[in-house]
Amino acid sequence: MAISGSSSGRRSLDRAPADPARRLAVLRAVAAANAVAGLVYLSWRYVASINAEALVLSLLLILAESYAYLDSLLFAATMWKPLRRSPPPPIEGATVDVFITTYNEPSAIVRPTAEAAMAIDWSPLSVHILDDGSREEMRALAAELGCGYITRGEEWRGRDRHAKAGNVNNALALTSGEFVLILDADQVPDPRIVSRTIGYLRDPRLAFVQTPQSFYNLPPGDPFGSDATLFYGPIMRGKDGWNAAFFCGSNALLRREALMQVGLLAYAEEAERGFRASMRELRRRYRPSIGDPADLRVRKAAVRRAAAEAAARLDSGESLQAVSDGLKAALARDCPNEACADDAAVADFGIARKGEVMAVDGVSTVSVTEDMATALRLHASGWKSAFHSEILAHGLAPEDLGASLAQRLRWAQGTIQVLFRDSPLTKKGLSLGQRLMYFATIFSYFSGFSNLVFVLCPLAFLFLGVSPVRAWSLDFFLRFLPFFILNRIMFYVAAEGLSVRRGEQYNLGLFPLWIKAVLGVLAGGKIAFAVTPKTRQSGKFLRVIKTQIGVIALTIAGIAFAAFGLVSGSRADLFGILVNAFWGCVNCLQLMVIVRAALYSPPKDWKPGPPSFGGRTRSVAE
Repeated sequence: MAISGSSSGRRSLDRAPADPARRLAVLRAVAAANAVAGLVYLSWRYVASINAEALVLSLLLILAESYAYLDSLLFAATMWKPLRRSPPPPIEGATVDVFITTYNEPSAIVRPTAEAAMAIDWSPLSVHILDDGSREEMRALAAELGCGYITRGEEWRGRDRHAKAGNVNNALALTSGEFVLILDADQVPDPRIVSRTIGYLRDPRLAFVQTPQSFYNLPPGDPFGSDATLFYGPIMRGKDGWNAAFFCGSNALLRREALMQVGLLAYAEEAERGFRASMRELRRRYRPSIGDPADLRVRKAAVRRAAAEAAARLDSGESLQAVSDGLKAALARDCPNEACADDAAVADFGIARKGEVMAVDGVSTVSVTEDMATALRLHASGWKSAFHSEILAHGLAPEDLGASLAQRLRWAQGTIQVLFRDSPLTKKGLSLGQRLMYFATIFSYFSGFSNLVFVLCPLAFLFLGVSPVRAWSLDFFLRFLPFFILNRIMFYVAAEGLSVRRGEQYNLGLFPLWIKAVLGVLAGGKIAFAVTPKTRQSGKFLRVIKTQIGVIALTIAGIAFAAFGLVSGSRADLFGILVNAFWGCVNCLQLMVIVRAALYSPPKDWKPGPPSFGGRTRSVAE
């Protein structure tokens, strides 16, 4: 039996509601009602329901509920004004470079992508394999197919390579097409991928067009939750309505001019930050000390005065180079001794990117999720984006839980890195809507902490009889149930009929991974870019979900323990036990999806169908 996820993905993503205006009106009404119901519930929780006898647990639960409420508001904002687009006529004669990024993928995976890229129905078109692994087999493949082959030069030896971002930036410096189509090694493109998207770029302020990522090797039932039709459908249309559609790393057509412009702006900003840091270093280094000789005090005062004057000139709008030159001249004039040579060198901090091969990065290198960071740069610089919902490439999803979790961990860590390195909350140039759209995505990865509280609370009651609320009373349910029900209705209306069950299960099931991602970034260690394996790794993966298995085991044990207490007469809180046993069972059912994924093996008679486009199937040799 051959099963392909491509055709069903096309129907689900391209299908418009029968009455989009009516659905949007219903969604907005439900979202507004959800916001009010949530506010009523949380107000009551903060004022009347906190259990002073279990204060820590009670406060943790109400904070987790507050997080969930804010998350629902951000989701409602995302879906508030979705944008549905139809492709404009193509820009005839525009030059396009196709970048196929690869590091260690075998040629058997890269070949279908490169063959399909060579068959894209656009001219003039140049296809390049960007081989970060510098492999002879990939060079030979490029020669066989007649496409370009780009790898790193000797200047990169011993320098920070910045993984995929550095690979693309290296190719940008060696090519010249007006537009750039970026494809991951496994993303086989539709021949129409350029002609269906390039028309959007008639708008001279549009930086990129993103199309969905779809997978043709999804196993039956999608056990690893790879099918992202909700994100590459309603959510991306919602972000597009706020001019905040994300660049997702592959299957996107980008304007070279936009990338190079934001690269130059980022270089200038980095240089200014470095220069200001150098001036702070000068002022710190020449801070007066007790016992300084008179001539040293004079010298220190001169240096600090020169640094302060440089800061003032920079604040007044003078160019960084002019200010730097003036500072160096002042130091040479006011400090005529050998030590001033070091001081003059300090003034060069930030003028060049020390240790970097390329002065200008078109694709951002501040995060291992270079795509999101690059889109953030572009939007902050006044560029626009577009999301085209038609599936125009099919790729390979992870085929085992280990690879799936490694990929998700990198996404989460990179996204959180953006918050601390180039935060959308403080970055200049973004609209309020754009700030909300970026923050909503980043904020979602902090759900691990709230979900941890949600799974611990039933355990605390079942084992210890400790309740995070004052009582499981009618007052509680009269306020909680309307909020809970409206929240579910809002979510399903927003999903436009798409199946989101697997995504909901993984939202809870991955809570240890999201916590690990946040703590890893906060720890400040270097996060490596890990290429997701494209073939199934053998074995079971229970070892990577020990926390989830532990929660399931403890919940079952807690229900049994509480039931024994009721039978033996040591406990009389039947209603509370039923409520917490119910939520414990719900948690277990959600967590079981990841246990099944750890044990999953595809059916022996199953193999993925080849990519299918527009009703026809593209073979590897086509």
